[in-house]
Amino acid sequence: DEAAELQRKRLEINKQLGNLDGIAAADWALARIDLAREDGESALPRLLESFQILGRLQRPDGIAVVGWTLGQLLMASGETDLARQVLGDAMAAATKIGWTDAAQQINEVLNPRPQ
Repeated sequence: DEAAELQRKRLEINKQLGNLDGIAAADWALARIDLAREDGESALPRLLESFQILGRLQRPDGIAVVGWTLGQLLMASGETDLARQVLGDAMAAATKIGWTDAAQQINEVLNPRPQ
């Protein structure tokens, strides 16, 4: 609870400052706390905001990491089309920065092998 409160304060300060990078980071941190609490409903809007900001900032590291988590959550909630779009962006970002293991892992979710 204390960590979540600190991140909420961090988020508010970054919003007041207009610091997009800080907003994305605080939303990501809060989403991870939500996910640790198994609260995907609260995590989803935070992940969406963080992912959109990171896209505007053209931060491939963040797009890859946040997109991977967001895509999995969207897939689990039945938002398949949006999940595939987000995962595609995450895979492209991971490939761009040489994160081949992450790109391969995302590709396996996007294109599962027949059993």
